[in-house]
Order: sequence, then C-alpha cells, then structure tokens
Amino acid sequence: MNRRPRGQALVLLALTMLLLVLMVCVTLSFSMRVREKMEAQSLADLAAYSSAVATARTFNSVALLRRAETGHMVAMTATMSLVSWTSMMRANLNAARIATRGCPEATAALAALESKDQEISRKWDEMDASAGVQAFNIQLLAIHLAAMQSEMLGRLKDSVSGGDKSFATQLTKLASEGSRYPRELHAGATPISVRELDQALGGNDFALDMAMASRGYGFITKRQGVGPLGAAGGILGALASVGGVLTVRNGGGSAYWSRSSYGLFNAGHGGRADGTYFSYAEDHATVRVTFPALPQCAPMSFSARAFVRATDFNDTSDNHAWAPSIPGKGNADPGMEKQYRHTLVPCDDPRYCPNTFIGGLAYNTGDHSDDNNWAQPKLFSLVQRDYFVRGPNSDPWNLSFRFHLGQQGYGSFDNNGLTTGQGLSVGTQSALATGMAYYHRRGHWNEPPNLWNPFWRATLVSADVDRQGDLRYGGPDVPATVGATAAEAFQHLIRNGYRGVH
Repeated sequence: MNRRPRGQALVLLALTMLLLVLMVCVTLSFSMRVREKMEAQSLADLAAYSSAVATARTFNSVALLRRAETGHMVAMTATMSLVSWTSMMRANLNAARIATRGCPEATAALAALESKDQEISRKWDEMDASAGVQAFNIQLLAIHLAAMQSEMLGRLKDSVSGGDKSFATQLTKLASEGSRYPRELHAGATPISVRELDQALGGNDFALDMAMASRGYGFITKRQGVGPLGAAGGILGALASVGGVLTVRNGGGSAYWSRSSYGLFNAGHGGRADGTYFSYAEDHATVRVTFPALPQCAPMSFSARAFVRATDFNDTSDNHAWAPSIPGKGNADPGMEKQYRHTLVPCDDPRYCPNTFIGGLAYNTGDHSDDNNWAQPKLFSLVQRDYFVRGPNSDPWNLSFRFHLGQQGYGSFDNNGLTTGQGLSVGTQSALATGMAYYHRRGHWNEPPNLWNPFWRATLVSADVDRQGDLRYGGPDVPATVGATAAEAFQHLIRNGYRGVH
C-alpha cells in the first residue's frame, strides 16, 4: 500500500518565508539609510544656506559701517580743514597789520582796535581747542565703527566654522530633540569656510578708499582763494575806513593723510594721500594790501600760510602755526597747547606708529580670478551621523553577513555591520553642502565684488564651484572637509568618472 508523501510544501514555504524576511529586512535597512541620509543632507543644505545668508547680511552691514566710518573720517578731515582755514584768516590779518606800519593813517585806525585783540585771541583759542576735541571725538566714533566690523566678522566665523556656535551645530541639536540617540547627529568642522572669509576680506585698499572718499569733498581737496576781503567792523572794517583793501591771490588749501612730516613752509597744496601716519591741513596764498585812497601808502605783498598737523596720542609732533607773524600777537597755539590741542587717539600697534588712520575690513579686490570666483566666499556645511553611538544590535534589520562573489577565489564580501571585514570603519554618515555669498547689483553685471555697496546675496552652489573645490584639478577642499574614509571614497569616485557634485 502506497503512502502519500507529506511536508514537502512546508519546507518550501519555510525557505520562501526566510527569503522574504531577509528581503524585507534589507529593504528596511536601505530605506532607513536613505531616509537618514536625506535628513542629514537637508540639515547640511539648510546650514549652508544659513551660512551664506549670514555672510551676505554681514557684508552688507559692513558696507554700511564702512560708509559711516568713511563719513566720520571725512568729517575729521573737514574739521582739520576749518582749523587751517581760520588760521589763514589770522595770517591775513597779521599781513594787514604789517602793511599799515608804513601808513600812519591806517595805523591810527587800527590802534583803536588793539585793546580788543586779547579778547579776540582768547575766543579764537577756545574755538580752536573745541575743534581739536571735536576731531578727537569724531575719530573715536570711527574707531567704534571699525570695532563693530571686527566683532561682526568674529561672530560670522563662529557661525560657519562647524563649532558649538555654528548653524550646523544648532540645527543638528534641534533635529536630535526626542531622538533615542541624541548624540549621533552632529556638525563637522569646516575650517575651509573660515579660510574663505579670510581670503575674501584680505584686501589692503582700505586706506586708499578712505583717502579717495575724502578727496571728493572740495573743501578738503582744494580750498580756493576768496579775493578782496572787507568787513563793516573789526580790523578789516578799520582798514576799509581809510581806503585799504586786502586781496588774496593764488590762494588755496587742502587736507590729507601723509607719511611725510611736513611743516609750515613745506606743506604742499593737494598733498598726496600716500600714507596714514599724520593728518594734515594747510592753506597758502599771496596777500596784497593796497590803499587806493592813500597814494602815499605803498602797497605791500606777503606770502601767507597756515598749517595744522595732528598725530596720535603717543607722538609729540603735533603742530599748528600761521605766518606772517607779529611779535606779541601770536603765530601758533600757546604753550603746550601746540602739542596737545590737536592730538588724537593712541596708536595701539607699534609697527604702524605714528598713525592717525582708522582701519577696518577691506574686500580682496586683488583676487580677480574666475578660478576663485573673485574671492566671493564659498561656505561648507558638514553634518555627520555616528552609528557607533547606537551600538551593533540597535536595529534588527542591520544584518551582518558574508558571501562569496563568483567561484572560489574570485573575491568575497564580508559585512560586519559598522566595520568591514578588512577593518575599515563605515559607521559615519556624512552630508556636505555648500553655500556662497555673492555680489550683484541689478543692472551692473560688470561691477566687481566690493564692501562699499550693500548688494550681497546668498545661494546654494556645488562644492566644486571654484578650483579649490574641484578634485579633478587637485582641489583639496572637499577631501579636507569630510576627511578619513569619506575623503578616500570621494577621491576614488571622482577618479572613476563620478560627477555627483556638479
């Protein structure tokens, strides 16, 4: 009697279920990795874009601060110009006094005013001292504006460095709230971003920019003569009462910064802004006094000059004088006021002293290469997930298995979880994103990047947007940022034709 075979289908079902469970676990494993990779990449993209936005806003703020600082430096120079210009008025009056010595009628007319000379000099000295204080305060405000620029740059570097205060760190902390493994997701260091900022702000044209800005103000650049002078009262009024006329010819003046230490008789009109050591203002003219109604009084001409030099607090060469001079009438600031009245803030760096100029941030306009995007900063953001924090048995679908590829001896795959059979660590997931702060003013496509105009914007870009980021040309930025196994894998992929970063 034949017995019916039983159980064959059960064996096939068991094998099928085993294969089905394996496929489900592999699918879950891949899908979880993909989801986690997308999460990390989203965080990296957000951090990179935030870094670019923060950089653009910082650059725009710095541009406005630079404009304000420039305005203060121009105001300080204008104050110096006023000091020199009013000193020139005293030189002109001294010329009038000297001219009347050969004219008894005019001498008698001026003699009645000499009793007021002391009062006039005292008021003028008070105003001159106030002008010195005003220049000091203006420079002090400019220093605060420069310090604000440096502070903003320091905060920006902290925000893009991948450190504790960076956007990447803050975002990974938010994403990890409520997670079973809050420490597995973290930001990676991105020193390339800090280097890019230093490169972008490595310009040395700040002094030139400020000097050229001041040159645009006519009263600073080239003060012109005023022609015949007359007045209803005072010395000029007394001079006019006897038919005297004071004429200023070939007059002018200017204010500037210079490395050279000029004096009263060698300060040139329109001096070059070739340095930052001293702040100068000077005026010069030919003064001619005539007496058309008094033919017996001979006309006289004088070379009149006025000059003021301001230096830092550590330097003692401050000077202020005018000519021609009359004994007892004064031709310079009285006593020690000549040294202290026009001194400015201390010079804090001995390498550049004496110095009255206020620095700040300057854009690297010298880097005009397309290979480096005209120094526009590229900002990396690195987000990493450390699977070692979970442990080897945290997820049931994280399978460790080994199998041979092809016939014996052709190779094998050994997956031991977070470490390969060859001991290579694969337990860190990395997501890299790149942002850029770029300059664009609508309708001015050819305008190079600068820190004068607040037209900086932000966008996401590929990691190889510049030559330093393109591994095909030896750019080290990406491998240096991701590091370790990820860098080696990236290099192998690029050498074998991978174009994923484009």
